[in-house]
Amino acid sequence: MYLTDFTYHKPDSLEKAFTLLKQSENPALLAGGTDVLVEIKKGIRHNDTIISLAAINELKLIEETKSSLNLGACVTHNEVLKSRLIKEKFSALSEAASNIGTEQIRNTGTIGGNLCTGASCCDMAPVLISYDASVEIASSKKSRVVSLKDFFIHHKETSLAKGEIMTKIIIPMPESGIGVSFIKFGLREAASISVASVSVRINSDGNFCADSCVVIGAVAPTPRISSKAIEVLNNKKITDLIEDSKGLKSIGEAAAKDALPLDDLRGSAEFRKHLVDILTQRAVVTAAKRSLESVK
Repeated sequence: MYLTDFTYHKPDSLEKAFTLLKQSENPALLAGGTDVLVEIKKGIRHNDTIISLAAINELKLIEETKSSLNLGACVTHNEVLKSRLIKEKFSALSEAASNIGTEQIRNTGTIGGNLCTGASCCDMAPVLISYDASVEIASSKKSRVVSLKDFFIHHKETSLAKGEIMTKIIIPMPESGIGVSFIKFGLREAASISVASVSVRINSDGNFCADSCVVIGAVAPTPRISSKAIEVLNNKKITDLIEDSKGLKSIGEAAAKDALPLDDLRGSAEFRKHLVDILTQRAVVTAAKRSLESVK
């Protein structure tokens, strides 16, 4: 596999990047390059212009405000993983980052790049959706904020329009009583692509579950919110969400019903549904424990 010929640019500002996007006939944006360059080598994509975002400092910020955590789209997975702020307040996000690829991939691959691939198996999407994250998308004319749950249209298709760049991921600061968890299953420990993944958010006052969110990944064309599992989970007594309980099993079964998996080399559709059931149960237990721990 070889890289085809292309013109390479490395602008140091968003303004310059937008200008290059306008001037180029068939451009591709490059963040970490762990997906784009591989696809070029494989002949999956053909771009005459590559625009690297690596020198744009505002896309690398990790900042905390009173209401949110803001991550620049070019923050790497290892930067997410090593951030003390994220470990303390968004532990499930840190866990998701730790499950992505190898050390080399985490050093170069970015959170925005992972989302913009639009792949059904991208690991950061389920956990960010469960945190109710939004993304800021900018063009040369304006910027807009889109809820991440609405960002994905189909496998490898997102709501990014021509000339637009994802600039920021915005995650609301967790309130008291919120617990979030993430778990995935891959075929091998290193560089494992998800066969199935689940993220769960539970909010409680120490008694009953409310404002729950269950997101399943790699088992539908896009990361999918399981409305069936949420319906079962809400109003459950949080102390009843223990391993092997009937209530827990009913939540896992409901999530599996919302899965729309395909057969492929990594697993059959039936196997993936079974995984969603089991992973959901485990994720609910962890999210429930974290919810109780965070009640103030």
